[in-house]
Amino acid sequence: KESAEKVFRYSTNTEATTLDPTKANCVSDNEIQHAVTEGLVRNTGGEITAGVAEDWEVSEDGLVYTFTLNPDAKWSDGEQIKAQDFVYAWQRLMDPAAPYAFIGEYIKNGAEVEKGEVAPTELGVVAKDDTTLEVTLVHPTSYFLSLVGSSAQFAPLRQDVVEKYGKDFAADAEKNVYSGPYILTSAENQK
Repeated sequence: KESAEKVFRYSTNTEATTLDPTKANCVSDNEIQHAVTEGLVRNTGGEITAGVAEDWEVSEDGLVYTFTLNPDAKWSDGEQIKAQDFVYAWQRLMDPAAPYAFIGEYIKNGAEVEKGEVAPTELGVVAKDDTTLEVTLVHPTSYFLSLVGSSAQFAPLRQDVVEKYGKDFAADAEKNVYSGPYILTSAENQK
């Protein structure tokens, strides 16, 4: 007899250092985030497929990526995932204190934001509306989609949730909302 409940168990060799996507800095962090977050695109074994973005266009010069988000993409609490969620997350990623900020230096003004020379609002990531995200790069970067699709740091974040929990954001499974195919329900006792 088949049970209505379905359980997926996944084992890692090392425990994650953080459950905060923008502070992820190792393979074990990315393994968990790949299950509980959905970025613009997904890179699985080198194949780029749609994620939250259902479509994207690249300018002729290779500098501007325009992503059209799926309007039906939802957070685990049922709210729509919006372009502003990516803007907020990527600006937070480029904070000079963030451990992996260097990963976004190829985004327009990324290095300057990382060094604290310009405000995060100057980062080349703009929400044109709820479902349109425009990303401007410093120079053509052929691996951009591959990197965004495989790195937890580029996952969206809800500003209201991050601000609600402050320094305790993502400290445990209950202090976050999830954009991916799975929801983290517990992160205790190395399980």
